[in-house]
Amino acid sequence: MPNGSLNGTSRSDARPRRAVLHLLTSSVFGGAEEHALSMLTGMSTHGFEPYLAAPGALIAAMEPGISAAGVKCLPLEFSSRLDVAAGARLLRFIRGENIALVHCHLFIASLVGAGVARMAGVGAVIETCHGPEVWRMGKGLRGRFWVDRQVGRLVDKYIAVSHAAARHLIATKRVPQSKVRVIHNGRDLDRFAPTDTQRRTATRAALGLGNEPVCLTLARLEEQKGHRHLIDALAILAPRRPNLVTLLAGEGPLEQALRAQCAALGLADRVRFLGYRRDVPELLEAADMVVLPSLYEGLPLVAIEALAARRPMVATEVDGTPEVVIHERTGLLAPPANPVALAAAIERLLDDPALASRLASEGCKFVQENFGLRRQIEQTAALYSELIGIGREGEAA
Repeated sequence: MPNGSLNGTSRSDARPRRAVLHLLTSSVFGGAEEHALSMLTGMSTHGFEPYLAAPGALIAAMEPGISAAGVKCLPLEFSSRLDVAAGARLLRFIRGENIALVHCHLFIASLVGAGVARMAGVGAVIETCHGPEVWRMGKGLRGRFWVDRQVGRLVDKYIAVSHAAARHLIATKRVPQSKVRVIHNGRDLDRFAPTDTQRRTATRAALGLGNEPVCLTLARLEEQKGHRHLIDALAILAPRRPNLVTLLAGEGPLEQALRAQCAALGLADRVRFLGYRRDVPELLEAADMVVLPSLYEGLPLVAIEALAARRPMVATEVDGTPEVVIHERTGLLAPPANPVALAAAIERLLDDPALASRLASEGCKFVQENFGLRRQIEQTAALYSELIGIGREGEAA
């Protein structure tokens, strides 16, 4: 296909281009990737054509959603930041499909893709900041974000998924405030709404559970998510709560270390590792509370999902989490990396069912009002239109 054409349409055609390419570089399906999937499958209602460039393993993990939405994919993996061959493939794809806007998720995607997008002549480049890059702090030039600011010259707008993420961009990365737009993460809340006691009973039975209290943590088994501090908190609770069961849904590099920690603390039969699960609504319905012990976050999707399912939340007070889990209103917060405080918050909900019920009810109302997927998609679509000059009726401005 000649450069600059899509099905024979010239770049000089007066019709506005609506092709949006989402660029991701990680093979792991996590929160940022879930966010991107929501955009890919939801933007067609606003007339945008969805494209995805990502590692093949991630594309496979996003099935069947992307196929149902008609997303055209480019399997693409960068072996290094200077992978010229991968960059050339991306350049040809952008030109060949007449992409109007490239939406990079996280800085690494901007690092490898923003320059390519500009060479291809796209109308705009966006980067979504999904949270603070704590792992980079204090590590030479990487920690001072000098490279980010140079790449940022090629980025038209930054989407921050929370006010905390916006503060990180402006105060730490020194991105001009005028280039930052806060668009909160959203979810399809109806998907997580509780159904009836039969599904809860059936799911608990399938998990080998009876009437014992159940905590649920939905997170990748990585250092960021703070599982080891949760396990220490469970060890504190064990003498007083011998029947408490905790479900850890997720996979990751720390699984063996966390299993060993549970065994050493005598929790092997009380903490169950479920691996990667797609039945999140069912797991939420089976649980009595959801615990999120993260050390840092952008704006956690699991908090939105748990509250939509009317499950009381205990979470750590980090970054964007308090924008969803408001202490004493929509959940309980504890300091990060503090097993004693985390144990106290969990036990408080176990001891006070009325409090747990009130927080769950208030939390459900709060996310219904503020964190629906439709709102997120509408705000993102409006930003796309603003950047590539499409008016309300879909005509070039």
